[in-house]
This record gives sequence, C-alpha cells and structure tokens, in this order.
Amino acid sequence: MIARLLSVFLDYKCNYQCAHCSVESGPRISNPMSRAVFEKLLEGIPELPNLNVVVFTGGEATLRKPLLLEGISRVHQMGKRTRLVTNGWWAKNPQKARAFVKELRESGLDEINTSFDDFHAPYTTIEHIGNLILAAMDHGLTIGVGVIVGSNVHYDVVRVKQELAEYCHLSLEDLTTHVAFLEDYATPTGRGELLSIDDIPELDKTYLSCPEIVKTLSVHPNGDVKVCCGHAMFTARDLTAGNLLNHSLPTIVERAQHNIFYWWLHMHGPRKILHDIGVNNHYTSICHACNDLLVNHLDEAVDYLKTHQEYIWVNQVLLSDAFKRQLTVIQKSRPDLLSS
Repeated sequence: MIARLLSVFLDYKCNYQCAHCSVESGPRISNPMSRAVFEKLLEGIPELPNLNVVVFTGGEATLRKPLLLEGISRVHQMGKRTRLVTNGWWAKNPQKARAFVKELRESGLDEINTSFDDFHAPYTTIEHIGNLILAAMDHGLTIGVGVIVGSNVHYDVVRVKQELAEYCHLSLEDLTTHVAFLEDYATPTGRGELLSIDDIPELDKTYLSCPEIVKTLSVHPNGDVKVCCGHAMFTARDLTAGNLLNHSLPTIVERAQHNIFYWWLHMHGPRKILHDIGVNNHYTSICHACNDLLVNHLDEAVDYLKTHQEYIWVNQVLLSDAFKRQLTVIQKSRPDLLSS
C-alpha cells in the first residue's frame, strides 16, 4: 500500500447538481479549502517520493480558479504529474475553451478528465465536451471522459463517442486515439442513494480486493486525509486516516500503512469480508460493497477481525488469492490479453 495518487478536493461546491453525485455537490454547497490546509498539503507532497499524480477535483475545482492554478503550478514544479477533473462548464465555445486550457497548460497541467452521460446531460451539452476535447488536444493534454452506463440510458458510451466524433469532425478511430473513455455504473452512495440499482448487474469484479486503498489518497477542504478517493469515503468515517491540521501528510500515510483493517480491504476486499461475516447483498461496485461494510456492518467486521486476526493476517492478507481473482476477471473480460 504505497501512495501513488493524491486527489485534492478544493471545494465541494459545484454549479451542477447531478442525481448520482456521491459528494452531494451542488450550487448551494460551499466548503472551500483553507489556505492553512492547502499549504500543509503542498508541504507534505515532496515527502512522498512514490507519489506520481496529483488530481485537483471537487465539487467543481475550476470554481476556485486562482487556488487551482497555483496548486497545479506548485505541484508541477515538484516534478509530479497533474490532473484536473472538471465538468467542462467553462468550454461554452471553442474560444473560451482554448483560452482556459491554455492557462491550465501554462500552469503545468498534464491531464484533464470530464464526464458526459444521462446524469450530466441536464446541465451541459456534447458541444461543451467537444470544445474541451479539441482545446485539450491542441495543447497536448491527456484526456479522459467518464460515462455512467446502465440498461435504460439515452447516452451510452457508443452514442457519446459518435456524437463527440461528429461535433469534433473526427473519425471514431481518431477520437479514441486521443480520448480514453471510461465506463462505470452509478454507485448508490451520497445523492445516488435515491437511485434504483435493480437493473445493474453484480459483476465479477465486485469480488476483487481493493487495489486503491492507501495507494490512492484524498485531501478534503477541512484537512481530512482519506485512504481512497472512491464513493464510500463520504459516508464511511473509518476511511479517514487523519487531518493535516493535526499531523503531517507523511505521518498520516505511514500510520495508514500499518492499519490491519486497511490491509484486509486491500488484499481480501470488502465483498469477501461481507461474505465472511454472513452478509450477501446486491452490489454494483467495490465502492458500493465497501460503503455497506463500513457504514452498516463495521461492528460485525471488527468483531470478526478480533477473533480471527491471525488467520486473516496469514491467509487473507499475506497468502491472499487477490491476484488469482484479478487474473480470473481479466481472463473472462479480455481473453485476448492472455492469448499467446
């Protein structure tokens, strides 16, 4: 569990209010990161030598533009890759998109991620996303587009690709050469708790261990450092490892690396832990299972850990079958990767 990626939540405020948002962001939310937390964060980053990428997110991080540009610049000067997660509201026309992306690039931005699907469509357009993509391509940024999918969606990933390719005057091949499209199901946490998940299949990967815990960290406006950046962290308090106003970032990370419960999640996985304690519900993702485990069944899991500690440490952590499970999922989903 070595920290490789750090997400920085500059604010929970967003000018959109998407129905699936696990952060529960919206226009009426305002929780800006203080200067004290911001400086403590930047102070700790160089002391994590294996940290490769720093992601600026929210809420909508571009609503805190001065702090965002400063953060990108200072992290870039540390030799780390920088990424922005944005809804692209500012890309209202090609000129505005190019001007803002130019500022981001000159500050040191390397990657930009956005989203478009049924949940974002009430607030934005394909044209906004297309303007963002073309501007990012012009400035050599790595580009990702997330798409929340499901059985009855209007905008599946095929339609999103087709409409973007048409707007950008690119072939599908050229578009997908420059843009990585990431599909996912909605996770019923945060505002997404109101969503129906009956039509979402439980995939084999929900039984995998969690590869991101401690490896992926997040720092929040109040200084809390969480050991993931997934949906469960906003409701599961035990994913908070410390606060920057009390301890340094390296100290918090080191303490998290010695937490047996985090190792259990990392090597055995939340869905398998739930099975071990006799809970077998329907889950759409590892994050969904983790949220149920840590919010609704934590006491049972801790009791099980206390009474089976040696067995868990030896058989489910040190001798875990995590890699075998992962290989099985890959073999089913992408047999071409393992063919000779």
